[in-house]
Amino acid sequence: MQVTPGAGDSLQAEDCLTLNIWTKPQTGEKKKAVLVWIYGGGYSNGASREPGYNGQFFAGQTDVIVISINYRLNIFGFPGNPITVPNLGLLDVRLALEWIRDNIDAFGGDANRITMFGQSAGAGLIDFYSHAYASEPIANGFVLMSATVNGFPALSKNATVSKWFGIAERVGCSSDTADAETVSACMTSKTAEEIASVFGPEDLGGGSAPGFGPVVDDTLVFADYSIRRSAEGGYLIGNTQNEAGFFRQLQNQSDQYWDDFNDRYYTCADAARISKSITDGYPTWRYRYFGDFPNLALSTNPPSGAYHTSDIYPLFNTVPQSPTPSTLNEIAVGNYMRGAWAAFAKDVKMGLLLYADGWPLYDRTAETLIRTGYDNYPGANLALGNAYDGRCPYL
Repeated sequence: MQVTPGAGDSLQAEDCLTLNIWTKPQTGEKKKAVLVWIYGGGYSNGASREPGYNGQFFAGQTDVIVISINYRLNIFGFPGNPITVPNLGLLDVRLALEWIRDNIDAFGGDANRITMFGQSAGAGLIDFYSHAYASEPIANGFVLMSATVNGFPALSKNATVSKWFGIAERVGCSSDTADAETVSACMTSKTAEEIASVFGPEDLGGGSAPGFGPVVDDTLVFADYSIRRSAEGGYLIGNTQNEAGFFRQLQNQSDQYWDDFNDRYYTCADAARISKSITDGYPTWRYRYFGDFPNLALSTNPPSGAYHTSDIYPLFNTVPQSPTPSTLNEIAVGNYMRGAWAAFAKDVKMGLLLYADGWPLYDRTAETLIRTGYDNYPGANLALGNAYDGRCPYL
């Protein structure tokens, strides 16, 4: 179930495990590469049907198949119930990938060229997935936009169990004398709407602390990823120049706080994750998105800049209609990014090396950091690989 209390039709039925497929008529490659979108939302909100994730423009421009999937969220996807299976949302993603593998041929797709791409919690879930199913990932390409397991690690079992019983108490299913089996049976008898009606802000997460989310179970989700290999394949990993530009609309904190936020959870976490990917021997690219367009700005004082989620609309070519139209550069940046993501999906080893002027494999000591939308222009502006990592050793 996807749930956004107070957001009207964003409240959906528990029967939510659906997917959307966009493909154009059979021109170009007979078997097309597949891009599977995993949406974000702090593991608490979101749905594949959101207009910003419409894949028709992506599929139409780049001759790939685009698929968006749903997965269960919040307490329904990551319940914290101590006597049931955890990480149901991650299992939902696996189920979707298995269905795609088994059926994509009927849509003109190539089951051997499946790339997962996602943003924020969606990227985090992909990273968890790439480790959980490292020996049989189905996908061979992984695009992590603004989240990694390094920046947003799994929750502890104790933390999620505490949240589970907290919700159970509010919905009338828990007491000092009720055992775990009794609480579980009571919660199962409640409708999703009844449970969602007692959610508070602390249950919906936000910032760097999700209310519910992937929890360490030592089967699919682990506490220490430094000693684990992810799935073999290509990796494209990056973040926006000012992730905090989104979150500071919700919290009043100092500039120093937000500088640390950007570095700790995004820039430096990406650097660590990319280093591990390279050590494991996988072709890896690093990008940083700089697009800052008037019709997407959240604030001007201070400027929101290239904030968390600001890359999604140009990437999908789904910028909302507003009195301020998209600039020609904004459209061009989106076209360029779609081309790059598709090139990667078509060939996770060589696609980006051959795209446009060529995207070099990442090397922290060479000019290999791809700055997209830099100065609001399309193309790849290269910078030293570790150009923005200077504070990382001190965080």
